[in-house]
Amino acid sequence: MADLADAGKALYEERLKLLPGLWMPSAPAWEDLPEEVKERWRSYAEGSDAGDSH
Repeated sequence: MADLADAGKALYEERLKLLPGLWMPSAPAWEDLPEEVKERWRSYAEGSDAGDSH
């Protein structure tokens, strides 16, 4: 589960870096996200490992 949590955080932080180039406001730090939002990012990371496109 730690690998999945790390993958979710890595994906979130990778996407976070793209926001300024898209003229989007900054997003909260991973540590400030509610647990349900972290779970959603973990599921996105899990899906991307399986070859799904999210």
